[in-house]
Amino acid sequence: MTTGNCKKIITVVGATGNQGSSVVRSLLQNPDFEVRCVTRNSSSAKSQELKKLGAVLVEANGLDTTQMIEAFTGSWGAFINTNSEDPHLAEIGKTDVDLGGNILRSAAAAGVQHVVYSSGPNPAKLTKGELVIPGLDQVEAIGRGLESFQTFTPVIVAWFLENFLDLQYAGIFGGFPLQKDEEGFLTYRTPLWGGHEDVPWISVSDDLGDIVHGIFLNPTRWSGRLVQANGDIASFGDVTRKLIKVTGRKARYIPYDTADDFPTQGLHFLEQIRDMFKFVQYRDGEYYCTGITELRSAAELKQSAFNAKGGKGREKLMSLEDWFKVNLTI
Repeated sequence: MTTGNCKKIITVVGATGNQGSSVVRSLLQNPDFEVRCVTRNSSSAKSQELKKLGAVLVEANGLDTTQMIEAFTGSWGAFINTNSEDPHLAEIGKTDVDLGGNILRSAAAAGVQHVVYSSGPNPAKLTKGELVIPGLDQVEAIGRGLESFQTFTPVIVAWFLENFLDLQYAGIFGGFPLQKDEEGFLTYRTPLWGGHEDVPWISVSDDLGDIVHGIFLNPTRWSGRLVQANGDIASFGDVTRKLIKVTGRKARYIPYDTADDFPTQGLHFLEQIRDMFKFVQYRDGEYYCTGITELRSAAELKQSAFNAKGGKGREKLMSLEDWFKVNLTI
């Protein structure tokens, strides 16, 4: 379905978040697309910022089927991202499965043809129930089972480089790269990743939108395939070495002996991070379900989006070194 001027409408759920806003900004640079943003508050500063860029705002609650069908009506495609950690869900006795399932079924009922869904690995399935991490991700199976979609493409996003700019988040991992320890080092502390220590990274603001954009340029090719949203691959030790190279600052990596040594402080979200490390170690470093971590797909999608935007923005994926140069040098 398209608008009268033959633009394809792509509806973005989670449009004001880090992932959704990156997708919106990329798609808006392609004259072939009209971008519709689903928000619970169209008057918020983030919503209004997207409107100024040219997006169409639609207010809807993801748990309200009628509202969601109306929000999707007329859409050719949709990018869907939900927040499994939204405290409002727990307050009303709902889960991410309730929310994501309703959104996907509403998209199907509205006749959406092409869906890109921000997913996650499913530890319970891949470890035969040994590790169960809520929010990682049972909703994808619902989308794959909705046969009315012409294409359905799950995307799993790498570690957000943007998290390095959050002092509270950095503190969880020893303070790196913002806060020195008592010995004057920017110390990075995590459990080991497993396998070849191929840890995936991405600048969400720079690259995720273009990767998703690239899928919508040729949705049939990518349908059913798990797309790795990666910008670079580097072990935690390599990350500290790259920071030293770029900034000259004293940094080091000290792994925990086991994932159970990771300090959770009794907090649920830290327990989930600990269990994620257990899962990846269980899979010998395979974060992307059963796939080897790679950059080729993301690089190809990035290039396709760059071409479709008429050469606007970055042509290549943002590497760790380039990101450090942009964000952590004076």
